[in-house]
Amino acid sequence: MKRKLLTLTTFLFPLLVFSQVTEDSTLVQVFEQEKDSMKFVSIADIIKEKEENTSRNDLIKHFDQVWSRRSFFNISYNSSTLVPKEDTPSGVGNATVQNCKSNIGISLQAGRSYRLHKKPIANILQFYIDYSGLDLIYNHYTIEGNGKNIYNSTQKYEVTNVKKGVTDSYYYIPWNLEKHEGSYGMSVGPSFTVAPFTHIPNRNGLHFLKFNMYFRIGYQVSILYMVNNEEADMNKVEDDDFERMSDNLKMNWGHGLLTNFGLSLTWKSIGIGYEHRVAHNKYKAITTEDFGKDSYKFKTSTDRVYISFRLGK
Repeated sequence: MKRKLLTLTTFLFPLLVFSQVTEDSTLVQVFEQEKDSMKFVSIADIIKEKEENTSRNDLIKHFDQVWSRRSFFNISYNSSTLVPKEDTPSGVGNATVQNCKSNIGISLQAGRSYRLHKKPIANILQFYIDYSGLDLIYNHYTIEGNGKNIYNSTQKYEVTNVKKGVTDSYYYIPWNLEKHEGSYGMSVGPSFTVAPFTHIPNRNGLHFLKFNMYFRIGYQVSILYMVNNEEADMNKVEDDDFERMSDNLKMNWGHGLLTNFGLSLTWKSIGIGYEHRVAHNKYKAITTEDFGKDSYKFKTSTDRVYISFRLGK
């Protein structure tokens, strides 16, 4: 019996060993295959993830460029109307100053839009506070009528100084003469920009097309210079009044609030726009010894069309 068991064990042992070796070899092959497969998948995933990150970063940079250029510089053509806000004597009888429309007008604006939130809403809408630190305007107004008999150097008004007990006489300001107006202003106010095509796939050029609307309020100082013209004087006698009015400085300075409302269409760094601007000035003569110290209220309404250059970030 023992001999039989020994014989059977001797016969089966090689088979068991061979079976174990075969099984271990199969496991090693499977492990190596899985290991190679894992290496291949990992490299593919890394490449894919890198491509996605690169594409995502490129898209972020693209939209950063879309919403950049928050500084602006505008060159405008103006059409302005100078309107007296109260009855203002023209210096001819009882006639008062009428509205005066410019025939030439240009202006320069510069400023910056400050974001109220870091990211645009739905990548379409952005709100700002605009500050315009430079608003220069020049307007030219032609002489009224045929340029003759639009003021009278013999016509004056009197002002009594009660404290000093004296009465002074002054010339009426000849508002109807040819005029040059120059003003400098600053303004601040809210604005918003809409980029309606940013949801078009890929980095499309239409993403840069934006519509902007704004309202600002500010303050300005203004100079109104009237050109001397002897032929415009109704007084034809070359007396002291005629001579004094023919060559004195007919310049007024004023200051007051301004408001402007506008809209523009821009693509990248270039745009066009329209603005309506209203300034309320209180003018006084610089040569008070000739024209007195009275102040005169005027409103200047300006419509301007401009080319806009968008700069910076």
